[in-house]
Amino acid sequence: MMRWVMILIVLATAGCGIDGLSQATIDELSSLEYPADADYGDDLDIVVVRKGQSLELANREPIVVEDKLLWLNRQYVAYVDRIAIGNGNTVDLDRCINRYQESFPRNQWLHPDRGRPVVLAELYDPETGLKNRLLVQPQE
Repeated sequence: MMRWVMILIVLATAGCGIDGLSQATIDELSSLEYPADADYGDDLDIVVVRKGQSLELANREPIVVEDKLLWLNRQYVAYVDRIAIGNGNTVDLDRCINRYQESFPRNQWLHPDRGRPVVLAELYDPETGLKNRLLVQPQE
């Protein structure tokens, strides 16, 4: 009986960490402050749709977007290397880190109420110092 309880605990907590990010990357992302004073550039025609544990970015701009920081709800940040034109661009919510080194709150098997909606998504370019708003599709 105790063995089954331990197996259930391991299965329930699997996936709760920050997969695919080194501690150095987590430290770097958590040290970033939201660029509240940055000027806004043009809004980008990139639609952000939450699909379970990740975001899908549908780039309807005629350009490929590269080397930006994706800010969610002004609290969570992730590196975005490339957003190609069209669909198929995804960002795992585990890669979006806040200043406390926590990943974006998402539903979990034993905690379906922990998930939070994405209400604001912005791309920030550290080279130009500009932020660009993205279109967030509300969750149903």
